[in-house]
Amino acid sequence: METYRKIRRHPQMQDYAIETFNLSKRFGIKPLEEWKGWEDQLTHLIKERLQKKGKNGKRETTAVDCVNTKVKRGEFFGLLGPNGAGKTTLIKLLTCLLYPDEGTALVNGFDIRKEGDKVRASMNVIISGGWLGFNFALTVQQNLEFFARIYGLQKDLAKERVAEVLDILDLKDKRTEVPLYLSSGMRQKLLLGKAFLVRAPVLFLDEPTIGLDPRAAYDVRDFVKNKLNREYGITVLMSTHYMEEADLLCDRVAIMHEGKIVATDTPEDLKSSVKKGDLLELKVANMTPDLAEKIKGLDGIDDVVMHITDPVSGVGTVRVRTPNGRKILADVSKTIEEEGASVKFVNNVDPTLEDVFINFTGKRLRE
Repeated sequence: METYRKIRRHPQMQDYAIETFNLSKRFGIKPLEEWKGWEDQLTHLIKERLQKKGKNGKRETTAVDCVNTKVKRGEFFGLLGPNGAGKTTLIKLLTCLLYPDEGTALVNGFDIRKEGDKVRASMNVIISGGWLGFNFALTVQQNLEFFARIYGLQKDLAKERVAEVLDILDLKDKRTEVPLYLSSGMRQKLLLGKAFLVRAPVLFLDEPTIGLDPRAAYDVRDFVKNKLNREYGITVLMSTHYMEEADLLCDRVAIMHEGKIVATDTPEDLKSSVKKGDLLELKVANMTPDLAEKIKGLDGIDDVVMHITDPVSGVGTVRVRTPNGRKILADVSKTIEEEGASVKFVNNVDPTLEDVFINFTGKRLRE
């Protein structure tokens, strides 16, 4: 029997696999005079823009800021936000890799402050870059077999799980190679395989498909969603900055920005909440940086977001939110042409999770 199954959940938490209470984490920044060299001073000045004085009067960066959220048992829950939003720090707090400055959380009913051993026995976690913990003298298969036995799996079950992982992640051809000679994508697969060996009640995934090719990313998403989450009922909390991934996999999504959770709901309800009027998407060539400001100056425009996909040709998209798309389209097209750009085509589109993020934060996910 696997080790985690011996750990019973706490009786005070029957409906939620994860629950946080004003969970916060801050990181101090040392004074400028302690930094050496111009490179360090430049880094310090950049960080200084993100920091504020804490209660002790010292300079600090708040990575997780009074987070309160609940994740139901068996739910696939997503943390959606750009790099630097605090997603990884939140996962490290919930998995006892970091200790909170304020507040606490329950994972499988156990307090992360007081019952760290029981929390760790109740969950599994994938943190990007964690493949550095593998033994580079052992082969891929030997590494997985070693960790399977460390996790408490009996010999026959360990071999069965390793074979399943090698097949699911398309690592069978690499099973006799050592991690040192694998590509970064293959190493990410090996890291995922390590977490898939056990069936812990809660699984934390931090950007699980980063660095994977499209086929490998599809296989991982399919395995996590259909096998681990739906078939085995494992609660999954996944961080991502891919809106398509969050939309496809998650039962509910929390929008995270500057350490705070600013909205939580199902992907459909989040998108419906910002569906006011029409959302026009125009593909434009020869775009100029100030084009968005020109369009914003028109009457009947609620919001404009511009994204240049090819800086050389100035090709990109302009998304315009307006109460009446048909009425305003002629004025928008005229303004674009007056700026020396040209409209290639226009679509009336439905909101995406990126539109939700923009609505709550005023920024794009990938800014």
